[in-house]
Amino acid sequence: MTAVSQRRRWWTVLAVLGLAAGLLAGGPGLAGAQAGEATPAARAGGQLPEGQVWAVPLVLPWDEQAVKSADWSQFLDRKLDLTRKGKAGETRWYEFRRENLMYARIGTPMNRMVAQGRVKRTLQREEQPGWWRERVEWTSFSAAQTQGATDAPAVQEIPGARGIGFDFFPKQFDYVNIPADFSGTGNELSGYLMKVASMDTMGFDAIAMSLREAFKDAAQIGQTTRIARWQESTQIGQVTKEGEAGQYRLGEMAVSVAGITRRNGEPCLVVWFQVDSSDVKQEVSSEQMTMRMRGTEYFRGEMAVSLLDGHVVAGELFGPLPWVMEIGFGGQPPKEQPIAGVIQQVSLWEVPGE
Repeated sequence: MTAVSQRRRWWTVLAVLGLAAGLLAGGPGLAGAQAGEATPAARAGGQLPEGQVWAVPLVLPWDEQAVKSADWSQFLDRKLDLTRKGKAGETRWYEFRRENLMYARIGTPMNRMVAQGRVKRTLQREEQPGWWRERVEWTSFSAAQTQGATDAPAVQEIPGARGIGFDFFPKQFDYVNIPADFSGTGNELSGYLMKVASMDTMGFDAIAMSLREAFKDAAQIGQTTRIARWQESTQIGQVTKEGEAGQYRLGEMAVSVAGITRRNGEPCLVVWFQVDSSDVKQEVSSEQMTMRMRGTEYFRGEMAVSLLDGHVVAGELFGPLPWVMEIGFGGQPPKEQPIAGVIQQVSLWEVPGE
């Protein structure tokens, strides 16, 4: 394989593999979900409702039943306020990391991709009580792709990534097509990778927003909100030119208040989430290469939300994205590739400021 073809394959995989997890929250589509649904019994034959994956939802190891101990009741039975509090100019810093493990048809690792960076978030003004507009800015971003299953990724800074940013207001935000100019990376595919990482970082806020809207800033341990499968796919726009780069259709989703914990020395709410059977499609074409991918995504994760002021403290997700990928180079017809999918692992966590 020539050095040129290696670079082509590297950027192709980078652009594809980050796609799905940044869309985990679905943005405004989460609003209006029904909370506190009882777990339904198994159906006696027949057909599952459209979009439902499992015959019976997962039985979670927490519920809404009050504890009998008075000492613990004050901690576990109380209503928890997730209202975002702060002041203009308040700045927080986050580290972001995504690792994608590409696997063969029998599940053995083939290679891996890593994307990582640092994000600065600054509160600008309180647009509505408890709802703030922020400025989000990448201060660094890098990525790497290995050739073998056991190779350690050697990340390299992506030129032009520093300073790329956008304004964020959770109630009026496109969580799929991030409103930023990623063309500064100088490359359609590298810009698309950074766009997907931005989806990843803001997706946790959309989940926190779904809880606030479902439970009116008075969440309790054991409450669960369920979101039906999207009725249709959402278009993913290209970065440096007009046109469609892919499509995404969010599958059946559940978000649950799991408990309380601590992170960075402050009390936090533990939020658990699950998404099943999301449709993912992408097609990229140029003079050098044609790539087509279609797959189905599954993931679960947890996040910590501050009980002091409602900001996202940390989050992670993990899950498989099996796919069929076809690639053709130099005008050749696309051929199916041996990579059968990716297991994705995404982490976001608050760190001390610079």
